[in-house]
Amino acid sequence: MRHPIVALVLALFFAIGLGPATAEAAAGDELKVVIIVGPVDEPGESDRTSSYRASAKLAYDEAMRYTSNVTKVYSPYATWSKVKAATAGASIVVYLGHGNGWPSPWTYDPNYTTKNGFGLNATAGNGDANHVYYGEPYVSGLELAPNAVIILNRLCYASGNSESETDHPTQSVARQRVSNYAAGFLKAGVAAVIAEGHGSAVPYIRSLFTTNQTILDAWRSAPSNGNELSFASTRTSGVTAYTDTETSTKGYYRSLVTRPGKTTGDVRAGADSPFVDIATSGFVPDITWLYDAGITKGCSTTRYCPSGNVTRGQMASFMARSLELPAATDDYFGDDDGSTHEADINRIAGAGLTEGCDAGAYCSTAVVTRGQMASFLARALELPVATSDYFSDDDGSTHEADINRIAEAGITNGCGGVEYCSTSAVTRGQMAAFLHRAFGS
Repeated sequence: MRHPIVALVLALFFAIGLGPATAEAAAGDELKVVIIVGPVDEPGESDRTSSYRASAKLAYDEAMRYTSNVTKVYSPYATWSKVKAATAGASIVVYLGHGNGWPSPWTYDPNYTTKNGFGLNATAGNGDANHVYYGEPYVSGLELAPNAVIILNRLCYASGNSESETDHPTQSVARQRVSNYAAGFLKAGVAAVIAEGHGSAVPYIRSLFTTNQTILDAWRSAPSNGNELSFASTRTSGVTAYTDTETSTKGYYRSLVTRPGKTTGDVRAGADSPFVDIATSGFVPDITWLYDAGITKGCSTTRYCPSGNVTRGQMASFMARSLELPAATDDYFGDDDGSTHEADINRIAGAGLTEGCDAGAYCSTAVVTRGQMASFLARALELPVATSDYFSDDDGSTHEADINRIAEAGITNGCGGVEYCSTSAVTRGQMAAFLHRAFGS
């Protein structure tokens, strides 16, 4: 959407430092910012994308005041593959380009495959009128830093507005558009989605780096029209959406969808995450502790794979590092030769934590169950016999006594209600929580 004079005045206002005074920058080079400019020209045009790049430069210059970790992905080279790679681990993503939201006059797509996301180059280097839409299924898979913020700048529908500057939607339609456009990004684990149809991304970047306040208050501190309206998101449970209609046009050109209580400090803290795939995990603090303690390096150099199942070989390595066990002098099993976990398997066997899965075998590639997990931990911590029976679904399990021991020690609350789910596989995220509770200070 274009209000050229308004946008230019606001951009210059903040670019030359005439905005409200802020605190000293509170984050350093570790915070990653990505600025994306999609193609917005029509065939025969050559100036609209250039104006978006000019707005992006103001955002880039502002981000560079606080961090050198700023990446630009601009049309005609802003393809999906480039954007997906660039945004890995990002805490702030600014997008300027076309917006294809819903409801709209265009064809309805129940999977929102081309809606509520980014308009990017179909192929690289082929001009600024060469675009394709990447909707919710794409942006929901972005691997951002925990509590990242998305800033959608100068695009249609995201803040509730229409494509026309005069054809303003009803309040009901605007609410749907705001909720829909944020939904995919929220699935990716972001703390907030800000849409600014006419103004600049600069004040939001500044607040995220230099203040300690809720993201809602940061949104309120940016230039506004004083016509705030809040409502529960129609797409994502547990989040609140806000709009701020323009006094002059009555249009919906500014919005925020945010998770309750998220702060600018949360955004900066998320930059410390060691992995790009844990933003949506419920075990972020546990995984971060595991990494900081040197117990894991992840499933790759940038990923932890929190939903993946833990194998018995991996379990051995987790336990050996957690307990800082010495190297073993014997080779205890015949089926782990060549395994990357062989040394650790021998270390836990030497410490008396396992006798294997069968005579002379350890079964290193088999998945660890929650019952087995309980026994590993109960032995490692030498926990006393429990005084109560905590769960109803483990009667007759060979691990029942150990399950009760770790429950009494506060290491588990079960899988829900009075159940422990002893035969279920342990995920890597759950493993992080078990180990954090067992060995964390």
